[in-house]
Amino acid sequence: MLIMNFKYKSKYKLVLLIPLLFSVASCKDLLDPKPLLYVSEENSIVNKKSADAALIGTYSALSQNSYQGNTFRYILNLSDDNLRWVGNSPSNREFDVHDVFATNTSISALWGALYSTINSSNNLIQSVPKVNDQTFSQTDRNTAVGEAYFIRALAYFDLVRLWGNVPIITESTRNPNSGNGIGNSTPAQVYKQVGEDLEAAQNLLPGSPAVLNRNRASIYAVYALKSRLFLYLGQWQQAIDYADLVIRETAKFSLVPSYSAFFNAKNTTESIFEIDYTINNKNSWAGNWFASNITGGTRELLPTDEFIALIRGPYGGDRKSLLLDINTPPKGIITYGNMNFKLSTGENQVYAIRIAELYLIRAEAKAELNKTTEAVSDIRTIRLRAKAADEDLNGLTDKSLIIAKVLQERRLELAYESHRWFDLIRRGLAQQVLGIGDANKLLYPIPRQELLVDKALKQNPGYN
Repeated sequence: MLIMNFKYKSKYKLVLLIPLLFSVASCKDLLDPKPLLYVSEENSIVNKKSADAALIGTYSALSQNSYQGNTFRYILNLSDDNLRWVGNSPSNREFDVHDVFATNTSISALWGALYSTINSSNNLIQSVPKVNDQTFSQTDRNTAVGEAYFIRALAYFDLVRLWGNVPIITESTRNPNSGNGIGNSTPAQVYKQVGEDLEAAQNLLPGSPAVLNRNRASIYAVYALKSRLFLYLGQWQQAIDYADLVIRETAKFSLVPSYSAFFNAKNTTESIFEIDYTINNKNSWAGNWFASNITGGTRELLPTDEFIALIRGPYGGDRKSLLLDINTPPKGIITYGNMNFKLSTGENQVYAIRIAELYLIRAEAKAELNKTTEAVSDIRTIRLRAKAADEDLNGLTDKSLIIAKVLQERRLELAYESHRWFDLIRRGLAQQVLGIGDANKLLYPIPRQELLVDKALKQNPGYN
């Protein structure tokens, strides 16, 4: 397996340049992945300074355009039923029609970015405890390694949801081929690894941080990701318990009064873990794909007619002012766009986890445990913030109907945040809702180039 080499030892800024490589001109094929390298001895962690730089590099790997800054969010939103592809590129259209080829450059870039993030995390986990530096306190070491475990858990969680059977690599690679020969692990094994990494992070990160940095992994981010993990595993009480650990911290986390307010400001109380972007480290998912030609984008993703009707209906509330851009020309047909991004700069943050999701996780899990009154209360909390109708929730006690309401609310509240595709899959609805005949298409193909360099890797069923 090919792994990216981040030059974080001598030049901190180099790791921040990766997201800038994507330009509007490259939108037609999304990405042109370059050969990925290994972590060399030049990048060894030898003291606190190099460890700090390595951690910056790990967050930069997470935020790169091939991962959270673009590709991950782009292909997932295009795969669901909220957005549709209106551009010209056949390779991008593959996600919209659920017929993705193993040669698709987007999945190849995302696979490489995920494993480069894991490799950078592995380097920290493996190296920091061995550093001989008296200025590097045990508390600081624990925090650095805890953050690395969290990031690795997030990357593996995304990998298993995207591809299912993926290799588990827990040691940093020191040559181009050292990741080869491991072979595929089962989804159960990967989910187990995610859980173990989150447990390790929980044991290492400060239990009550003096200063909460929402752009870095914290104990609360660990609790939130654990809640999401247990939701996927159907372990309902654990999902509730870990959601409670965050929701009850009302001094730190709360729904902001207006739905659009947390998109228009950074590091609000809504945010549990967000990935920051700046004028020098742009989020091209926001800046390119949704933006119009006038503002430097391509406007190749548009909302589906069904989603337009849903968001403009009684349950959309004031969310439609942010999620839909309604263009009414003097004459002609009304057209729709989406998302009020800072289009000229690409500085929009990415919400990896926010508090509204935890209310909806808790609602779904409580419904599964037949705690219907409490489940409805959590749905109503989200509806009221959105100024959406909630009369349909009055007297609602049927478990299946409540779960359907949760899924609808997740579709609206978490729109464009890369949850819908996975929600449809985990609830067994994707084939019916999206008209997918072959269940194998619910996982993406392992990139062809990975199979060529690593003979131990096996392709997912249904793909060549």
